[in-house]
Amino acid sequence: MTRPITFLFAALLMLGALVPTDAEARFGDVLRCDRDRLTSFWEQDIAGSALTGRGTVCATNSGLYSNLSVRGLTPGFAYTVWWVYIDRPASCAGVRLTPENSPVPFPEPERFAGSCGLADFFTPSESGQGLDPLAVFGRMDSAVARSAGLTWFSGDLRGMNPTPGSQVWLFVFGHGAADTNDKRQLARQLLTPEDPGAGVPHLGIEGRPFGYPAGVVVLEF
Repeated sequence: MTRPITFLFAALLMLGALVPTDAEARFGDVLRCDRDRLTSFWEQDIAGSALTGRGTVCATNSGLYSNLSVRGLTPGFAYTVWWVYIDRPASCAGVRLTPENSPVPFPEPERFAGSCGLADFFTPSESGQGLDPLAVFGRMDSAVARSAGLTWFSGDLRGMNPTPGSQVWLFVFGHGAADTNDKRQLARQLLTPEDPGAGVPHLGIEGRPFGYPAGVVVLEF
């Protein structure tokens, strides 16, 4: 019985070597992948649980592909994940936001993205008239956390080829308990950052933010 099992195992290994990875199957040749640990942001301050996890982004000949595993999410809470792209990290403000220097409830983690951070979502334009943010963002995925507290997220950004030296973030936003009684509000929780700074009324809301940075993975290309 040992030899047939050995032959079968070897055949399965050879078959596995011929099967493309998920990124290759969806996009084609993988040019580069980067993987790193998740930095917990304000989830512990707001929901009482520090997040852990890992995220991967692969650059391919057709775009970017991502997957993210997050543990420690609060069961029944809504979460969104956002692509963040910073083309020139050397131009980042190098300013860490704290309650003492900006209207944030808690300090952002120290140097989680080198010299980049929340301040780069509010970069002044060269003319001084309005903003020209260095950080560009868009929704990647969303979910209501299950009882296990472990959730997988993934996303595609087809047509995107990051500049060498750029940063790609997988930014997790928390939105509190999912409102299953009001589907319009639930849609806001799963589709928008719920932060007026992102743009009122469609990407944000009037008044205080309901969405908050919960965790982030910063990857470099």
